[in-house]
Amino acid sequence: MNLPVIETPVFPRWIWMEEITYSHIPIATLVTAYMLLAPLFEYIGYRRGDPRWERLSKSFIWFAMILFSPGAALGTGIAMFIMGTYPEFWSRWVNLFFWPLIAQFVFFLVEVFFLFFLYYLTWDRWANRKRLHISMGVCAAASGYMVQIVWDSLGAYMLTPGSVPLPQVDQPVAWSLSAMLNPSFPYLLAHRTFGNFSYVLLLTGGVLALRYMSQKRKNPFSENTTYFGWASSTCFGIGFFCFFPMPIIGWFYARVIQREAPAAFMALMGGHSSTHFIFKMLMIAVFLIIGGTFVIKRWRPKAVVWAATAGLLIVLAVILIHPPLMWLGQSALAWRLVSTMVILGFIGWIWARRGKGNPDHWAWQWAMFVAGLAAFFAFAMGGFVREHIKSPDTVYGEIVKPEWTDQEADRYLVYDKWLGPRDEVPADLDRKRPDDWRRHVEQARQNGLALTDEEAERIILYLEAHHR
Repeated sequence: MNLPVIETPVFPRWIWMEEITYSHIPIATLVTAYMLLAPLFEYIGYRRGDPRWERLSKSFIWFAMILFSPGAALGTGIAMFIMGTYPEFWSRWVNLFFWPLIAQFVFFLVEVFFLFFLYYLTWDRWANRKRLHISMGVCAAASGYMVQIVWDSLGAYMLTPGSVPLPQVDQPVAWSLSAMLNPSFPYLLAHRTFGNFSYVLLLTGGVLALRYMSQKRKNPFSENTTYFGWASSTCFGIGFFCFFPMPIIGWFYARVIQREAPAAFMALMGGHSSTHFIFKMLMIAVFLIIGGTFVIKRWRPKAVVWAATAGLLIVLAVILIHPPLMWLGQSALAWRLVSTMVILGFIGWIWARRGKGNPDHWAWQWAMFVAGLAAFFAFAMGGFVREHIKSPDTVYGEIVKPEWTDQEADRYLVYDKWLGPRDEVPADLDRKRPDDWRRHVEQARQNGLALTDEEAERIILYLEAHHR
């Protein structure tokens, strides 16, 4: 069904869509992470009798309250923008997820009620009723997390719809449990949950490190100086260790994408989104190197270094299990050996530097801030890559975006009909570069590769234009 598409001024609609979305998502993830962490930190402070944890918890909620309104406004803007510029997608998508969207709206209202009226405003009034106050924070956090669960489920469906087709505009389904529990949903939810904790606390630790440095210049022995020094290193350390479950979850997530959305997986592993994925990996390397070195300088006990060692060995195990990335020539062995040497070398470095140096030096405070920014960019690039690998589809295999181009469609065809059946990846195209793609494709058809004449011609022209 053809629905009218509203054209956007100045920039194409996809640029507007990304700007609005990537303005909302960091705010929403910050708010959700702070809401989940605040009652936990408040409880730790209550049990330990340590007011620093409560002060940190209250600052999380105070900042979350500041961000809440612009985050909600941008979230509303996303829906309004999609309705006008992607009307067919919105109509068909809402036909499938109407009641989950209504449910997340209810969760949002409950979240606002508990967060503002029963948690934030009662902080001082219920100072002597800590268990009750913390329980209100838990209710607010649970409601906010339910909103994330709904959106992660719906977002995961767009990449891995599984066996549930996207209904037509005139086919209201209202909701589908199978669509919500699509193949990649649990992995995306777990990956984003740990990712939110990791990047938010690393970034928060970096910002608090700058605040600590400022307070230290004014009065190195003040209560504020002591607090910000503790808060920055505590947030940064927790954020650093929250990262390590992500490689394991990410490996399983990638396997699901490989099975359910093979063309999208090819776009990630050597295809048109691979440069963005490499940038994400570089940002992860930055905060791992800085974070690992800072953590073992700040905390001397061997248990901390053993924990960092275990996390780095997890990263190494995932690298060795994962299909090799041919960044070092044709040899898979070279990739595995270099990766092993780098990670084992870094493990040796953190053991050698344990407890040495001055982590309170101004250079380390700036290094923490840089690591926090790197963690944020890694998080943002991860979301961008997840959406970009579906191109030209809006929902993988179900509906294409209105502004799709012939080049995108032909590239998708090469992934799906040429590389997929041959068990190859896009990087293989650059390594082979045959002189005569037409002969190569026709020979493959004679050997049983199922391609229509039109598909074969489109694949040949694309390969001749981009891989010769």
